[in-house]
Amino acid sequence: MPDTPRVGVGVILRRPDGAFLVGERKGSHGAGQLALPGGALELYETVRQCATRETLEEVGVRVPEDAWRAPFAVAEAVIDANNHWITIFALAHVDADVKFENMEPHKCAGWSFTRARDVANAPDEGVFLPLRLLLRDANANVDEARVPDGFVVNGDGVYEPA
Repeated sequence: MPDTPRVGVGVILRRPDGAFLVGERKGSHGAGQLALPGGALELYETVRQCATRETLEEVGVRVPEDAWRAPFAVAEAVIDANNHWITIFALAHVDADVKFENMEPHKCAGWSFTRARDVANAPDEGVFLPLRLLLRDANANVDEARVPDGFVVNGDGVYEPA
C-alpha cells in the first residue's frame, strides 16, 4: 500500500432537472459499481484543470475551467488495502441536451443521467464508495445545487451574469 493517500477528483455534471452523469466502472477497483467521471489529480494540476481534463477524456464534453464549482465537497475513502483516496468533488452545470460519449469503453460500461435519490437507494455494493459518501454528506446536496442567483449558464457551460 502507498504510504500516503492519493488525491482524486470526482466530476458532477448536473443538468437543470437535477440529474447528474454516472457510469458503471470496469476493470479497476470498484468494477461493476456506479461512479462519477473523474480520476487522479496530477502533479501541479488544479482541481478545475483536472475536472476539465477528466470530463473531456471520459465523456467527450469540454467544460471550461472557470465553470467548475470546486471544491463542491470532499470525501475520504479507504476502498481496499491499496486504495486510500481523498476525493475532491467538482460540480458544473450543463445544458439539458448535453451530448456525451463513452470515450473509455475499457474503463466504463456506459454513461447515463440519474438522480441522487436513485443512486442513494441503490444497494451499497452497487455504488462506488466516494459517490456513496458524497450522497450521504448533508452539506453536499447534489439535488439542490443551483446556478447562483443573478447568473445563467451560457452555451459553453460558463456562469455569466443574467
